[in-house]
Amino acid sequence: MTLLVEVVILIVSMFVLSKASHTVVKSSVKIARITKLGDLAVGFLIVSVATSLPELVVSTSAIMSGDIGISIGNVLGSNIMNICLVIGLMGLLRPVRMTEKTLMKLSEMLFLCGIILVMMLISTSPGRGTGINLLVLFFLFSLYSVRKKITLGEIRLEDLSRKIPRLKFSVSFYKTIFFLIIGLIFLIVSSRFVVDSASSIASILGIAESIIGATIIAIGTSLPELTVTLDALKENHLKLGLGNTIGSCLTNLTLVLGSILVLAPFKINIEVFTTLVSFVLFSTVLLYLFLGRFGRKKLERKEGIVLLIVYILFLIMTLSLTIPGLGYFSQILKLLK
Repeated sequence: MTLLVEVVILIVSMFVLSKASHTVVKSSVKIARITKLGDLAVGFLIVSVATSLPELVVSTSAIMSGDIGISIGNVLGSNIMNICLVIGLMGLLRPVRMTEKTLMKLSEMLFLCGIILVMMLISTSPGRGTGINLLVLFFLFSLYSVRKKITLGEIRLEDLSRKIPRLKFSVSFYKTIFFLIIGLIFLIVSSRFVVDSASSIASILGIAESIIGATIIAIGTSLPELTVTLDALKENHLKLGLGNTIGSCLTNLTLVLGSILVLAPFKINIEVFTTLVSFVLFSTVLLYLFLGRFGRKKLERKEGIVLLIVYILFLIMTLSLTIPGLGYFSQILKLLK
């Protein structure tokens, strides 16, 4: 197929992926509310995992097809987008102030993310053993979240599901289950098209698959976090968006990355992804400092602007490394001819 056809397929499939992701997140929140799980720490986990499903489905689909670069690039690129773009927009649009208790919960998650990233840089060829350890870490943190009651607290799940009443297991509940299943089906199918078209585009343009995964695909798979954050801003529940986004970053590095390493047929050479890992680590540490380790306990517009600048620099640096000495768009136009 020509580049133009592959680009159209990628755009359409990412649109379907986005809509399916929105359906899954909305249905998950409704189920949490109906079953009263939204009042528990489990509610926080449900939202974080639901918003990370696109990364999980796309990455596992890519790894099963042998597209390692897309798989790893998507995970790392999604975290960069979550921290720099999503949280950056939050700080820019509406400053966030936190209590010491909230700060500690978010800092714990960021600290774990940082430890995992450092270990990735040290262990240059992680395999199934590392993947299993990451999955165990996700399970242990889930238990810890419930035990320490890392919940959405006063920012209840009902604010996401637009004031859904407490319903009994009725037709509405089973209807929600139906839409959840349909959303998952479309999520899986569209992810297959996203991976195939992205791989073809990377091959045609001579671009590393990891770059496509870390930029274009990462933007598509991170839309649920962006949607949740914007909804939280509208409802003036800023901790919800911030907590979910950071929770999704941790989910990406444990559940998603762990699944990739377990499913991968061979050990992955992380040295190929050193630039991406370093950028994720830098943005994670930067946010960790911004969130108040020096006593500020707030995220304001200037911090948001800095995070957005870091994301722009990431895109520029990534593309310039991919096509050194060439104009990116001129290269595309040349190939289209």
